[in-house]
Amino acid sequence: MHTRHPALRIITALFALVVIITAWILVIDAGRGVEQRQMERDGVPVTLLLPADASHAPGVVVAHGFAGSAQLMRTWGLALADAGFVVALPDLSGHGRNRAPLDWWNDPEQFQRDVRSALALLGEQPEVDAGRLSLLGHSLGAGAVIDAAMETTQPIRAVVAVSPGQSEVTPESPPNLLLMAGAWEGPFLEAAQTLLEKAGGPGGDPAAGTARALEVIPGVEHIGVLFSPQSHAASIDWLAQVSEIAPPQGNGVSPMLWWLLNLVGVLVLWRALAPFWVDGDRLRLDTAQAEIQGRTRRPLVRAAISGVLATLLLIGIGEVIHLDGIGGILVSPQFALWLALAGGIWLALGTRPPRPEWPDLAWGPIMLGVLVLGFGVMGAALWLAWWPPLHRLPYLPILTLLILPWAVAFATALQGRTGWRGLGVGLGVALITMVTVGVAAAIVDGMMFLLIILPLLPVMLALPLLVSRPVQRPWADGFALAAFLGWTLTVMFPLI
Repeated sequence: MHTRHPALRIITALFALVVIITAWILVIDAGRGVEQRQMERDGVPVTLLLPADASHAPGVVVAHGFAGSAQLMRTWGLALADAGFVVALPDLSGHGRNRAPLDWWNDPEQFQRDVRSALALLGEQPEVDAGRLSLLGHSLGAGAVIDAAMETTQPIRAVVAVSPGQSEVTPESPPNLLLMAGAWEGPFLEAAQTLLEKAGGPGGDPAAGTARALEVIPGVEHIGVLFSPQSHAASIDWLAQVSEIAPPQGNGVSPMLWWLLNLVGVLVLWRALAPFWVDGDRLRLDTAQAEIQGRTRRPLVRAAISGVLATLLLIGIGEVIHLDGIGGILVSPQFALWLALAGGIWLALGTRPPRPEWPDLAWGPIMLGVLVLGFGVMGAALWLAWWPPLHRLPYLPILTLLILPWAVAFATALQGRTGWRGLGVGLGVALITMVTVGVAAAIVDGMMFLLIILPLLPVMLALPLLVSRPVQRPWADGFALAAFLGWTLTVMFPLI
């Protein structure tokens, strides 16, 4: 089969393979010298990270926020373990591997109890000095660690509250409070400033437990603050001071850089090799037929109309049916239902794919496999709870099927559009989706959290589109996109 510049493609593929191998070597090296244990206390799964030869070491519980997981906090935990702390990473109720449903409406102390269970487990480890324990939490987890520190009978040296909401604090409690927020976090930064005032303002005596400070991390938002080397360094300096250990001199390089290198390497490898197996004549014929039949006309107009109507329909459905937590999981079903509505309308407006063909059955899973290799496998080793626990697996096919109409319509609209033209249409659809979903998230019960992660949506759409561009089979492309988004929604949001 004729392919342009085959020698250049092979050289590019070999270079990409070197990048992937290098990234994996660096990721493995980042975890070298840190022992990992999987344990459980009171039904709370806890991952323990222990420095090599740890003995009478200080300990830190690191709690994630809403829609987070122990794995999301892993890079922060590795930074603390490298600094000499034994780290406990719990999966809070409803999240990750934790089978207990989230029930904060009837049990507002649920997360606080989970943190205390992880703290008790940490203090029982023979490598840990139970007199030098601290807590760190992000977002909703920040409130959980503040509350846990004020209620526990165990001695706590310090609390680090990252991207906090509103909590009850005093000038004396919790002890040695470091507040932290990204410069681009808006309400969370304001909440941190308010908490600092309620806690007595900056200053205080670490020996007396009254030290207070606010660290603003430049150039990051609610998710980026978790992976900033400056965030990690600020928490290590604070906790090392109150734990009476010398903070290490870190290299300031986040392991997330190696994950990004791996992702780019996999995408480049795929884009270099995929054309060897794609029928170029079929691509040209399908593109011509799509233009003649009007399947790809006015993609942005059709996307906008379908998005607006889907938002109005979802708002109307929400007035009749209580959508918050429908199906036993938060946020994911509402978002998938919005995509199902938008996709159905988009297809009805004339963006209709060609009939599926047998090769689609192979190309769809192959492209999904590329996405999993690039995004998920190394992500699972660093920061992403990518592999669904068994009790979450039933959601995957349901969410994928709901998303499929929109994904197929999107892939059809992009058929034949390559280069800057395809990039412009893809970006336009992503922006339209952000706005229309954002309106629904602001109005429909239970969808508000989507407003925080909506900026990530263009990235989540761009990855499948980059993978699908060499193939351009709307059904296969749509399956890969739908399964990728469905997989993400399956593992991300809490069960109730």
